[in-house]
Amino acid sequence: MLIKLRKQKQDENISFFSHFFAVFTGIFFVMTVIIIQVMHFGIYSSVDNSLKIATENVNDYVNMTLSHDNPITEAENGDASFKVKSNGQMAANTDTILYDKKHNVINNVNAFSSLYHIRPKLKDIGDIVEQEAKNIYGQTEKYRTVTVKVNNDFYPQIKFATIVINTTQLEEANTRYVTIIISVMIVFWLISVIASVYLAKWSQKPILENYEKQKSFVENASHELRTPLAVLQNRLESLFRKPEATILDSSESIASSLEEVRNMRMLTANLLNLARRDDGIKPEITEIQPRFFDDTFKNYEMIARENGKKLHITNKVNRQIKTDKTLLKQLMTILFDNAVKYTDNDGEIWLDVKTTDRSLIFSVADNGQGISDEDKKKIFDRFYRVDKARTRQKGGFGLGLSLAKQITDSLKGSIIVKDKKPQGVMFEARLLANK
Repeated sequence: MLIKLRKQKQDENISFFSHFFAVFTGIFFVMTVIIIQVMHFGIYSSVDNSLKIATENVNDYVNMTLSHDNPITEAENGDASFKVKSNGQMAANTDTILYDKKHNVINNVNAFSSLYHIRPKLKDIGDIVEQEAKNIYGQTEKYRTVTVKVNNDFYPQIKFATIVINTTQLEEANTRYVTIIISVMIVFWLISVIASVYLAKWSQKPILENYEKQKSFVENASHELRTPLAVLQNRLESLFRKPEATILDSSESIASSLEEVRNMRMLTANLLNLARRDDGIKPEITEIQPRFFDDTFKNYEMIARENGKKLHITNKVNRQIKTDKTLLKQLMTILFDNAVKYTDNDGEIWLDVKTTDRSLIFSVADNGQGISDEDKKKIFDRFYRVDKARTRQKGGFGLGLSLAKQITDSLKGSIIVKDKKPQGVMFEARLLANK
Protein backbone atom coordinates (compact mmCIF):
# COMPACT_ATOMS: atom_id res chain seq x y z
CA MET A 1 0.00 0.00 0.00
CA LEU A 2 2.88 2.32 0.83
CA ILE A 3 4.48 1.69 -2.57
CA LYS A 4 1.17 2.52 -4.23
CA LEU A 5 0.85 5.73 -2.21
CA ARG A 6 4.45 6.71 -3.01
CA LYS A 7 3.88 6.18 -6.75
CA GLN A 8 0.61 8.10 -6.51
CA LYS A 9 2.46 10.98 -4.83
CA GLN A 10 5.05 11.13 -7.64
CA ASP A 11 2.41 10.95 -10.37
CA GLU A 12 0.31 13.63 -8.69
CA ASN A 13 3.38 15.89 -8.39
CA ILE A 14 4.09 15.67 -12.11
CA SER A 15 0.42 16.05 -12.98
CA PHE A 16 -0.09 19.15 -10.81
CA PHE A 17 3.05 20.80 -12.18
CA SER A 18 2.09 20.05 -15.78
CA HIS A 19 -1.39 21.46 -15.35
CA PHE A 20 -0.26 24.66 -13.63
CA PHE A 21 2.59 25.15 -16.11
CA ALA A 22 0.27 24.66 -19.09
CA VAL A 23 -2.26 27.12 -17.68
CA PHE A 24 0.35 29.81 -17.02
CA THR A 25 1.95 29.28 -20.43
CA GLY A 26 -1.42 29.60 -22.15
CA ILE A 27 -2.28 32.75 -20.19
CA PHE A 28 1.00 34.52 -20.99
CA PHE A 29 0.88 33.46 -24.65
CA VAL A 30 -2.65 34.81 -25.10
CA MET A 31 -1.76 38.01 -23.22
CA THR A 32 1.31 38.53 -25.42
CA VAL A 33 -0.64 38.06 -28.63
CA ILE A 34 -3.45 40.37 -27.49
CA ILE A 35 -1.09 43.13 -26.33
CA ILE A 36 0.94 43.02 -29.56
CA GLN A 37 -2.19 43.08 -31.71
CA VAL A 38 -3.72 45.97 -29.76
CA MET A 39 -0.46 47.92 -29.91
CA HIS A 40 -0.08 47.27 -33.65
CA PHE A 41 -3.64 48.41 -34.26
CA GLY A 42 -3.13 51.52 -32.13
CA ILE A 43 0.07 52.49 -33.91
CA TYR A 44 -1.33 52.22 -37.42
CA SER A 45 -4.93 53.27 -36.80
CA SER A 46 -4.18 56.99 -37.23
CA VAL A 47 -2.08 56.27 -40.34
CA ASP A 48 -4.84 54.21 -41.91
CA ASN A 49 -7.42 56.86 -41.07
CA SER A 50 -5.27 59.46 -42.87
CA LEU A 51 -5.05 57.22 -45.93
CA LYS A 52 -8.83 56.68 -45.94
CA ILE A 53 -9.34 60.45 -45.83
CA ALA A 54 -6.95 60.80 -48.77
CA THR A 55 -8.89 58.33 -50.92
CA GLU A 56 -12.09 60.30 -50.30
CA ASN A 57 -10.41 63.61 -51.32
CA VAL A 58 -7.95 62.48 -53.96
CA ASN A 59 -8.58 65.49 -56.23
CA ASP A 60 -7.69 67.84 -53.40
CA TYR A 61 -4.40 66.01 -52.98
CA VAL A 62 -3.71 66.19 -56.73
CA ASN A 63 -4.39 69.93 -56.83
CA MET A 64 -2.32 70.59 -53.74
CA THR A 65 0.60 68.49 -54.98
CA LEU A 66 0.76 70.21 -58.34
CA SER A 67 0.42 73.64 -56.78
CA HIS A 68 3.48 72.93 -54.67
CA ASP A 69 5.43 71.60 -57.65
CA ASN A 70 4.49 74.58 -59.89
CA PRO A 71 4.52 72.33 -62.96
CA ILE A 72 5.11 73.47 -66.48
CA THR A 73 3.22 70.58 -67.91
CA GLU A 74 0.40 71.84 -70.06
CA ALA A 75 -3.03 70.46 -70.06
CA GLU A 76 -4.29 68.83 -73.21
CA ASN A 77 -6.16 72.00 -74.15
CA GLY A 78 -2.89 73.96 -74.13
CA ASP A 79 -3.79 76.05 -71.08
CA ALA A 80 -0.72 76.22 -68.79
CA SER A 81 -2.67 77.65 -65.94
CA PHE A 82 -4.18 75.47 -63.23
CA LYS A 83 -6.63 75.94 -60.49
CA VAL A 84 -6.13 74.81 -56.92
CA LYS A 85 -9.30 73.77 -55.17
CA SER A 86 -9.58 72.07 -51.76
CA ASN A 87 -13.10 71.38 -50.64
CA GLY A 88 -12.41 68.35 -48.45
CA GLN A 89 -10.30 67.34 -45.51
CA MET A 90 -6.55 67.10 -45.95
CA ALA A 91 -4.48 64.69 -43.89
CA ALA A 92 -1.09 65.83 -42.68
CA ASN A 93 2.25 64.04 -43.00
CA THR A 94 1.41 62.54 -46.36
CA ASP A 95 3.14 62.45 -49.72
CA THR A 96 1.42 62.08 -53.05
CA ILE A 97 2.88 60.43 -56.13
CA LEU A 98 1.10 61.09 -59.42
CA TYR A 99 1.31 58.78 -62.44
CA ASP A 100 0.32 58.95 -66.07
CA LYS A 101 -1.26 56.06 -67.93
CA LYS A 102 2.21 54.49 -68.44
CA HIS A 103 2.85 54.63 -64.69
CA ASN A 104 5.49 57.36 -65.04
CA VAL A 105 5.87 59.76 -62.14
CA ILE A 106 4.57 63.22 -63.11
CA ASN A 107 5.17 65.33 -60.01
CA ASN A 108 8.41 66.18 -58.29
CA VAL A 109 9.36 64.03 -55.28
CA ASN A 110 12.12 64.29 -52.72
CA ALA A 111 15.34 63.20 -54.45
CA PHE A 112 16.81 61.91 -51.15
CA SER A 113 13.84 59.71 -50.34
CA SER A 114 12.86 56.39 -51.85
CA LEU A 115 9.55 57.63 -53.25
CA TYR A 116 10.80 57.20 -56.85
CA HIS A 117 10.87 53.46 -56.22
CA ILE A 118 7.26 53.33 -55.07
CA ARG A 119 5.05 51.81 -57.70
CA PRO A 120 1.24 51.84 -57.83
CA LYS A 121 -0.47 48.61 -56.72
CA LEU A 122 -3.07 48.51 -59.47
CA LYS A 123 -4.39 45.12 -58.35
CA ASP A 124 -5.05 46.60 -54.91
CA ILE A 125 -6.81 49.79 -55.98
CA GLY A 126 -8.34 51.46 -52.95
CA ASP A 127 -6.68 49.06 -50.47
CA ILE A 128 -4.06 50.06 -47.92
CA VAL A 129 -0.86 48.09 -48.51
CA GLU A 130 2.60 48.00 -47.00
CA GLN A 131 5.63 48.77 -49.20
CA GLU A 132 9.32 49.28 -48.68
CA ALA A 133 12.07 50.84 -50.79
CA LYS A 134 15.69 51.93 -50.43
CA ASN A 135 16.77 55.58 -50.46
CA ILE A 136 19.98 56.94 -51.96
CA TYR A 137 21.83 56.11 -48.74
CA GLY A 138 20.95 52.41 -49.05
CA GLN A 139 18.55 52.52 -46.13
CA THR A 140 15.27 50.66 -46.34
CA GLU A 141 12.24 52.76 -45.60
CA LYS A 142 8.76 51.40 -44.99
CA TYR A 143 5.51 52.94 -46.15
CA ARG A 144 1.80 52.43 -45.96
CA THR A 145 0.23 53.35 -49.28
CA VAL A 146 -3.09 53.47 -51.05
CA THR A 147 -3.47 53.80 -54.84
CA VAL A 148 -6.60 55.30 -56.39
CA LYS A 149 -7.73 56.20 -59.90
CA VAL A 150 -7.79 59.92 -60.71
CA ASN A 151 -10.48 61.66 -62.72
CA ASN A 152 -9.44 65.31 -62.74
CA ASP A 153 -10.74 67.58 -65.51
CA PHE A 154 -7.92 70.07 -64.90
CA TYR A 155 -5.21 67.43 -65.25
CA PRO A 156 -6.38 64.74 -67.64
CA GLN A 157 -2.85 63.34 -68.01
CA ILE A 158 -2.94 62.12 -64.40
CA LYS A 159 -4.46 58.64 -64.24
CA PHE A 160 -3.34 57.32 -60.84
CA ALA A 161 -2.32 58.73 -57.50
CA THR A 162 -0.56 56.93 -54.66
CA ILE A 163 -0.92 58.46 -51.22
CA VAL A 164 2.13 57.58 -49.13
CA ILE A 165 2.91 57.82 -45.40
CA ASN A 166 6.39 56.90 -44.14
CA THR A 167 6.10 54.42 -41.27
CA THR A 168 9.80 53.63 -40.75
CA GLN A 169 9.97 55.24 -37.34
CA LEU A 170 6.68 53.64 -36.34
CA GLU A 171 8.00 50.24 -37.39
CA GLU A 172 11.18 50.74 -35.40
CA ALA A 173 9.18 51.82 -32.35
CA ASN A 174 6.82 48.87 -32.80
CA THR A 175 9.77 46.46 -33.01
CA ARG A 176 11.25 47.87 -29.80
CA TYR A 177 7.93 47.62 -28.00
CA VAL A 178 7.36 44.07 -29.21
CA THR A 179 10.85 43.09 -28.05
CA ILE A 180 10.21 44.63 -24.63
CA ILE A 181 6.80 42.98 -24.31
CA ILE A 182 8.12 39.54 -25.30
CA SER A 183 11.08 39.92 -22.92
CA VAL A 184 8.78 40.87 -20.05
CA MET A 185 6.44 37.98 -20.82
CA ILE A 186 9.39 35.55 -20.93
CA VAL A 187 10.47 36.78 -17.49
CA PHE A 188 6.96 36.28 -16.12
CA TRP A 189 6.80 32.89 -17.86
CA LEU A 190 9.99 31.85 -16.07
CA ILE A 191 8.46 33.11 -12.83
CA SER A 192 5.40 30.99 -13.63
CA VAL A 193 7.65 27.92 -13.68
CA ILE A 194 8.62 28.63 -10.08
CA ALA A 195 4.99 29.41 -9.26
CA SER A 196 3.92 26.11 -10.86
CA VAL A 197 6.38 24.18 -8.70
CA TYR A 198 5.16 25.99 -5.58
CA LEU A 199 1.47 25.52 -6.41
CA ALA A 200 2.05 21.86 -7.28
CA LYS A 201 3.66 21.27 -3.88
CA TRP A 202 0.98 23.34 -2.15
CA SER A 203 -1.79 21.39 -3.90
CA GLN A 204 -0.08 18.16 -2.94
CA LYS A 205 0.08 19.08 0.73
CA PRO A 206 -3.17 17.22 1.61
CA ILE A 207 -1.94 14.20 -0.38
CA LEU A 208 1.43 14.26 1.39
CA GLU A 209 -0.26 14.60 4.76
CA ASN A 210 -2.51 11.66 3.92
CA TYR A 211 0.52 9.69 2.74
CA GLU A 212 2.39 10.31 5.97
CA LYS A 213 -0.75 9.54 7.98
CA GLN A 214 -1.30 6.26 6.14
CA LYS A 215 2.38 5.38 6.46
CA SER A 216 2.32 6.00 10.20
CA PHE A 217 -0.98 4.13 10.49
CA VAL A 218 0.39 1.04 8.76
CA GLU A 219 3.62 1.09 10.77
CA ASN A 220 1.81 1.48 14.08
CA ALA A 221 -0.80 -1.13 13.21
CA SER A 222 1.93 -3.58 12.23
CA HIS A 223 3.71 -2.92 15.50
CA GLU A 224 0.56 -3.45 17.55
CA LEU A 225 -0.26 -6.71 15.75
CA ARG A 226 3.28 -7.99 16.07
CA THR A 227 3.16 -8.24 19.87
CA PRO A 228 0.04 -10.44 20.27
CA LEU A 229 1.14 -12.57 17.33
CA ALA A 230 4.51 -13.15 18.98
CA VAL A 231 2.80 -14.10 22.26
CA LEU A 232 0.48 -16.51 20.46
CA GLN A 233 3.40 -18.10 18.62
CA ASN A 234 5.41 -18.62 21.81
CA ARG A 235 2.42 -20.03 23.72
CA LEU A 236 1.48 -22.43 20.94
CA GLU A 237 5.08 -23.58 20.52
CA SER A 238 5.25 -24.28 24.25
CA LEU A 239 2.15 -26.46 23.94
CA PHE A 240 3.79 -28.49 21.18
CA ARG A 241 6.84 -28.99 23.38
CA LYS A 242 4.60 -30.62 26.01
CA PRO A 243 2.47 -33.11 24.07
CA GLU A 244 1.65 -35.13 27.23
CA ALA A 245 0.36 -32.12 29.16
CA THR A 246 -3.34 -31.88 29.93
CA ILE A 247 -5.56 -28.90 29.30
CA LEU A 248 -5.38 -28.09 33.00
CA ASP A 249 -1.60 -28.08 32.88
CA SER A 250 -1.65 -25.75 29.88
CA SER A 251 -4.45 -23.55 31.13
CA GLU A 252 -2.14 -20.58 31.71
CA SER A 253 -0.83 -20.66 28.13
CA ILE A 254 -4.31 -21.15 26.72
CA ALA A 255 -5.73 -18.29 28.80
CA SER A 256 -2.89 -16.00 27.75
CA SER A 257 -3.43 -16.93 24.11
CA LEU A 258 -7.16 -16.27 24.37
CA GLU A 259 -6.47 -12.87 25.92
CA GLU A 260 -4.17 -11.95 23.04
CA VAL A 261 -6.78 -13.14 20.55
CA ARG A 262 -9.33 -10.85 22.21
CA ASN A 263 -6.85 -7.99 22.00
CA MET A 264 -6.24 -8.67 18.32
CA ARG A 265 -9.99 -8.82 17.67
CA MET A 266 -10.47 -5.47 19.40
CA LEU A 267 -7.53 -3.94 17.53
CA THR A 268 -8.71 -5.10 14.10
CA ALA A 269 -12.22 -3.83 14.84
CA ASN A 270 -10.83 -0.40 15.74
CA LEU A 271 -8.62 -0.38 12.66
CA LEU A 272 -11.61 -1.16 10.45
CA ASN A 273 -13.63 1.60 12.09
CA LEU A 274 -10.82 4.08 11.51
CA ALA A 275 -10.48 2.97 7.89
CA ARG A 276 -14.19 3.51 7.35
CA ARG A 277 -13.97 6.99 8.84
CA ASP A 278 -10.98 7.74 6.57
CA ASP A 279 -13.02 6.76 3.55
CA GLY A 280 -15.33 9.61 4.39
CA ILE A 281 -18.54 7.83 5.34
CA LYS A 282 -21.28 10.41 5.56
CA PRO A 283 -23.40 10.45 8.72
CA GLU A 284 -26.98 9.26 8.39
CA ILE A 285 -29.00 11.86 10.25
CA THR A 286 -32.04 10.49 12.06
CA GLU A 287 -34.39 11.66 14.81
CA ILE A 288 -33.40 10.56 18.29
CA GLN A 289 -35.77 10.58 21.24
CA PRO A 290 -34.67 11.33 24.85
CA ARG A 291 -35.34 7.72 25.93
CA PHE A 292 -32.39 6.66 23.72
CA PHE A 293 -30.00 7.95 26.38
CA ASP A 294 -31.89 6.26 29.23
CA ASP A 295 -31.70 2.91 27.45
CA THR A 296 -28.00 3.34 26.69
CA PHE A 297 -27.15 4.39 30.25
CA LYS A 298 -28.87 1.27 31.66
CA ASN A 299 -26.29 -0.86 29.86
CA TYR A 300 -23.51 1.38 31.16
CA GLU A 301 -24.79 0.92 34.73
CA MET A 302 -24.54 -2.84 34.38
CA ILE A 303 -21.00 -2.61 32.98
CA ALA A 304 -19.95 -0.24 35.78
CA ARG A 305 -21.25 -2.62 38.46
CA GLU A 306 -19.42 -5.56 36.87
CA ASN A 307 -16.18 -3.57 36.97
CA GLY A 308 -16.67 -2.31 40.51
CA LYS A 309 -17.21 1.33 39.50
CA LYS A 310 -19.68 3.82 40.90
CA LEU A 311 -21.64 5.54 38.11
CA HIS A 312 -23.39 8.92 38.38
CA ILE A 313 -25.76 9.77 35.52
CA THR A 314 -27.37 13.13 34.67
CA ASN A 315 -29.72 13.16 31.69
CA LYS A 316 -31.12 16.60 30.86
CA VAL A 317 -32.23 15.82 27.32
CA ASN A 318 -35.93 16.63 27.14
CA ARG A 319 -36.42 17.09 23.42
CA GLN A 320 -35.92 15.35 20.13
CA ILE A 321 -32.53 15.78 18.45
CA LYS A 322 -31.18 15.03 14.95
CA THR A 323 -27.85 13.28 14.44
CA ASP A 324 -26.36 9.90 13.47
CA LYS A 325 -27.56 7.43 16.14
CA THR A 326 -24.89 4.81 15.41
CA LEU A 327 -22.01 7.25 15.52
CA LEU A 328 -23.37 8.94 18.63
CA LYS A 329 -23.65 5.64 20.49
CA GLN A 330 -20.17 4.64 19.37
CA LEU A 331 -18.78 7.96 20.62
CA MET A 332 -20.49 7.64 24.01
CA THR A 333 -19.30 4.04 24.35
CA ILE A 334 -15.68 4.95 23.55
CA LEU A 335 -15.60 7.70 26.18
CA PHE A 336 -17.38 5.57 28.80
CA ASP A 337 -15.15 2.56 28.11
CA ASN A 338 -12.09 4.77 28.39
CA ALA A 339 -13.25 6.02 31.82
CA VAL A 340 -13.95 2.46 33.04
CA LYS A 341 -10.60 1.23 31.75
CA TYR A 342 -8.44 3.91 33.37
CA THR A 343 -10.29 4.36 36.64
CA ASP A 344 -8.93 2.45 39.63
CA ASN A 345 -10.98 -0.12 41.53
CA ASP A 346 -13.86 1.47 43.47
CA GLY A 347 -13.49 4.55 41.26
CA GLU A 348 -16.28 6.90 40.26
CA ILE A 349 -17.55 7.92 36.83
CA TRP A 350 -19.86 10.79 35.95
CA LEU A 351 -21.99 10.85 32.78
CA ASP A 352 -23.74 14.06 31.84
CA VAL A 353 -25.79 14.80 28.71
CA LYS A 354 -27.79 17.93 27.91
CA THR A 355 -28.94 20.05 25.00
CA THR A 356 -28.77 23.69 23.98
CA ASP A 357 -30.62 25.42 21.17
CA ARG A 358 -28.38 23.86 18.50
CA SER A 359 -26.06 21.42 20.25
CA LEU A 360 -25.88 18.19 22.20
CA ILE A 361 -23.27 18.16 24.97
CA PHE A 362 -22.05 14.82 26.31
CA SER A 363 -19.38 14.63 29.00
CA VAL A 364 -17.63 11.77 30.81
CA ALA A 365 -15.57 12.40 33.93
CA ASP A 366 -13.67 10.13 36.32
CA ASN A 367 -11.52 10.36 39.44
CA GLY A 368 -8.57 8.50 37.97
CA GLN A 369 -4.94 9.59 37.75
CA GLY A 370 -5.64 12.33 35.23
CA ILE A 371 -3.65 13.42 32.17
CA SER A 372 -0.71 15.85 32.04
CA ASP A 373 -0.89 19.03 29.95
CA GLU A 374 1.71 17.64 27.55
CA ASP A 375 -0.27 14.44 27.01
CA LYS A 376 -3.49 16.41 26.47
CA LYS A 377 -1.99 17.80 23.23
CA LYS A 378 -1.46 14.27 21.81
CA ILE A 379 -4.25 12.29 23.42
CA PHE A 380 -6.34 12.20 20.20
CA ASP A 381 -3.44 11.05 17.98
CA ARG A 382 -3.59 7.52 16.65
CA PHE A 383 -1.74 4.92 18.72
CA TYR A 384 -0.76 7.47 21.32
CA ARG A 385 -0.93 6.16 24.88
CA VAL A 386 -0.13 8.04 28.06
CA ASP A 387 1.25 4.99 29.87
CA LYS A 388 2.05 2.22 27.42
CA ALA A 389 2.70 -0.42 30.05
CA ARG A 390 -0.53 0.36 31.91
CA THR A 391 -2.67 0.66 28.79
CA ARG A 392 -1.48 -2.69 27.46
CA GLN A 393 -2.52 -4.32 30.70
CA LYS A 394 -5.91 -2.66 30.29
CA GLY A 395 -6.16 -3.72 26.64
CA GLY A 396 -5.73 -0.25 25.14
CA PHE A 397 -4.18 0.49 21.75
CA GLY A 398 -4.42 4.26 21.52
CA LEU A 399 -7.15 4.13 18.88
CA GLY A 400 -10.35 4.80 20.82
CA LEU A 401 -9.91 8.54 21.39
CA SER A 402 -8.62 8.99 17.84
CA LEU A 403 -11.80 7.38 16.58
CA ALA A 404 -13.85 9.57 18.94
CA LYS A 405 -12.20 12.66 17.44
CA GLN A 406 -13.04 11.52 13.93
CA ILE A 407 -16.65 10.88 14.89
CA THR A 408 -17.10 14.34 16.40
CA ASP A 409 -15.54 15.89 13.29
CA SER A 410 -17.90 13.96 11.01
CA LEU A 411 -20.85 15.15 13.12
CA LYS A 412 -19.65 18.77 12.83
CA GLY A 413 -18.72 18.90 16.48
CA SER A 414 -15.72 19.10 18.77
CA ILE A 415 -14.22 17.21 21.68
CA ILE A 416 -11.97 18.52 24.45
CA VAL A 417 -10.20 17.08 27.47
CA LYS A 418 -9.71 18.92 30.76
CA ASP A 419 -8.91 18.26 34.38
CA LYS A 420 -11.61 17.38 36.87
CA LYS A 421 -11.12 18.85 40.30
CA PRO A 422 -9.80 17.67 42.67
CA GLN A 423 -8.69 14.55 40.76
CA GLY A 424 -9.36 12.93 37.43
CA VAL A 425 -10.11 13.96 33.87
CA MET A 426 -13.19 14.93 31.87
CA PHE A 427 -13.94 14.53 28.15
CA GLU A 428 -16.60 16.80 26.70
CA ALA A 429 -18.10 16.31 23.22
CA ARG A 430 -20.22 19.03 21.67
CA LEU A 431 -22.24 17.94 18.63
CA LEU A 432 -24.54 19.73 16.22
CA ALA A 433 -28.07 18.52 16.95
CA ASN A 434 -30.71 20.62 15.25
CA LYS A 435 -34.31 20.35 16.31
